[in-house]
Order: sequence, then C-alpha cells, then structure tokens
Amino acid sequence: MTTRSFGWSLSVVLLAACDHNGAAPTAPTAPAADPCPAAWLDAPAVDAPIAVPPGNPRVVLHVAATGTQNYTCSPGTDGGAPAWSFTGPEATLSDCKGAALGKHFATDAGAPEWQLADGAYVIAHKVAASPKSGAVPWLLLAADGHGPSGPLADARFVQRVNTTGGVAPDGPCDATTPGAVQKIPYTADYYFYAP
Repeated sequence: MTTRSFGWSLSVVLLAACDHNGAAPTAPTAPAADPCPAAWLDAPAVDAPIAVPPGNPRVVLHVAATGTQNYTCSPGTDGGAPAWSFTGPEATLSDCKGAALGKHFATDAGAPEWQLADGAYVIAHKVAASPKSGAVPWLLLAADGHGPSGPLADARFVQRVNTTGGVAPDGPCDATTPGAVQKIPYTADYYFYAP
C-alpha cells in the first residue's frame, strides 16, 4: 500500500518540526513530505444524477483505488438461470503519489467501506449511478457511518468516478459453476465530501 500526503499532514509535519517557541530546529530529524497539489482536492465534473447535494461542498479526501470488483455465480431466483452477482470490491486506496492509505471492501452486511491505515472509516450506500461504457458506473453514495477521527469523520457523501474495468464477467455461470468467484480488475477515484 502507498500513503498519499495531504495538506493537513504537511501541517502536522511542519508543526512537529518547530520547537515550543515556534522556531525551526537547526537539524530536522526527517524531511517534510511533499504534499499533493491543491488540485487533488478539486471536485470532479460529474453528471447531474451523481452530483453531491447542496450543503456538502468540501472535498475532505480523494483517493485512487486499484483492485478488483468481485462476482459470485449464484443460483437463479424463482427457478431462473444462474447469474453473476456482485459481492464487493477489494482495493488498495492510494494518494496522488501512489502511497497506500488504506483499503476498500464490503462489510459483512455487504455495504461498501473505505478504511484508512489509522482506523478511520466510512460505510455508505448507493444513492445514484451514472453508467459508463466498458467500466463500472460512476456513483454517488451517502455515508451511513464513519469514525473515529481524521478527514473521514465529517464525510457525508462519496463519489466514485474515473472508473476503468470491473464489469461483471462474460464467462459462463451455470449449474456446473455454482459458487465460482471471479475477481475483475478495476480502478477508480473516490472523493469524500463534508458540509
């Protein structure tokens, strides 16, 4: 995993590099990390259905995801043919420089969760989708839970944008392959919004 640097983390590094009088020490113990450019936190242009509702203008975190969208061959309902059903993502979350920040996965209840290395997390549900050819749709999700601190503690909405891959498999899903799992590679950007 890689860890991305954000403006607030640079502030922490700069504060830590000063002594109690506010003067910089003569020999810093570690070089300050290069922060992500301010544009990293610019909200993306999206279709109207997945626009963030008014009152939530701040992008508090932007991460790039690389991983898989996972599908299981499930029995058909009411005697129908078996079909691939989405079971959740498995992805590494990274900053603008490719440094790992955390992971994205499905909770035991099947809800999408984003969890950072420090334990901060957001659990959400899908509000709207904007289909994209050859890739999983762009999404607007609303937070159902978050904590315990850090930038995700205030997140109310999440957007999934800039997707590649991840669509359901084309391969057979039939009575001979029940329970088979396929992990389809995908990438996306996730933006977390707060009031």
